[in-house]
Amino acid sequence: MCAEKLSQHLHGEIPYSLIHVFIKDMRPGQRISQCFLAKQKTQRVTRTGDAYLEILLADKSGTIPARAWADATQRFASQFEEGDFVFVEGRSETYRNTLQIIIESIRRMETYEKEQGKISGFDPGLLVPASARDPEEMWSELTGLIASIPEKPLRELTTLLVTENEDALRTFPAAVQYHHAYLGGLLEHTLEVANGVYRYAETCSGLDRGMVTAGGILHDIGKVKELERPIAPRYSFEGQLLGHLLLGRDMVRDAAKKISWDDPHIPELLEHIIISHHGELEFGAAIVPKTAEAIAIYYFDNLSARLNMVKMHIANDNEQDDFTDWHALLKRKFFKGPGTGETDASVDELT
Repeated sequence: MCAEKLSQHLHGEIPYSLIHVFIKDMRPGQRISQCFLAKQKTQRVTRTGDAYLEILLADKSGTIPARAWADATQRFASQFEEGDFVFVEGRSETYRNTLQIIIESIRRMETYEKEQGKISGFDPGLLVPASARDPEEMWSELTGLIASIPEKPLRELTTLLVTENEDALRTFPAAVQYHHAYLGGLLEHTLEVANGVYRYAETCSGLDRGMVTAGGILHDIGKVKELERPIAPRYSFEGQLLGHLLLGRDMVRDAAKKISWDDPHIPELLEHIIISHHGELEFGAAIVPKTAEAIAIYYFDNLSARLNMVKMHIANDNEQDDFTDWHALLKRKFFKGPGTGETDASVDELT
C-alpha cells in the first residue's frame, strides 16, 4: 500500500458509517466499537497462570495499549495477527495514569464483515499514521540533495543506494516506536537530518559538504533491512541480530565496490558516519564519531529524533494543565503552550 494513496485520505472526513473516535480524543469510560490497526500483539501469563493479550492499537492519530483477559484471549487470540485491520469492542479505562482499552472482542476486519456485513466506505488511511508531508515533494527534495553532492563517485553511490531502495525509503517509518514511527517517517527524518547538515555545512568551512550530505541521506539506510513492512512494522531477523548501523555499513560497502574511487578512503569515511551516528557506545554506536562530518550527523540525527518525540508527546497528551504527562524516555514533562512547535505536528489530525 503506497504512501500516496494513504496520504490522500488523511485530510478528509470519516468515510465509513461507524462513529470513529480517534485515539487522541478518547477518554476513560467510553464504549469502544470501531476499527483499528493492530500494530503489536503479545501473549502473556498472569501471576495466577491465566493467559492474556497485550495489544497496541493504532489509528492515524496515535496508538493506545489494549488488554484482552482470559476469556477474550481464549476466544480471539487466533482471530488476528500483527498488521491486521481489526474490529474491536470493549471499553476505555485508565490504569497507572495511562489510558487503555479492555477488549471484549477483536477480529480481523474481513471476519467481522463476513459476520456483520460490509462496512461501507471503510478506508485504511483512517488507521495508519502517516507523515503530513507530501511524499512526492519529499522525494523531489531528496533527489535535489543528492544532485548537490559535488564528488561524482559519492553522488553515484548515494544515487545507487537510494534508487535500489526507493519503495522502502518512501514508505517505511524511521522506527517501530519513539520517533517518526509512521508511514513515510524514514524519509521525513532523513530529510531533516540531511537538510540540517547540508545547510550547516554552507556556513561551516570545517565540513566537507559532499560527505556530510551523503552521510545525512544514508545514515539510516540500514533501516530498510532492519525493519519489515511499512504498516505495523517489526524487526527482521537480521535487524534483531545486527541492527541498522551494521546493515547500513554493509550496504554502503557492497555498493562502493561497483564504483571507481580516486581516493579509497572516501567510502570508509562514509561507513564511519553510519556506524558512529548514535554518538556513544552506550547508545548503540559501533564506534564514537571521529570526523567532523560524523559528529555533525550525530547531533542532527539526535535533534531530529528528540524534537519529533516532543512534538508527538505534546500532540497525544491528555493532561488538562499547561504541561504534559511524564515522558518516560526523555524523563521530563513538556510545556504545551505557545512556542512549543505543536502547530507543525508531523502527523495530520494531531494538532
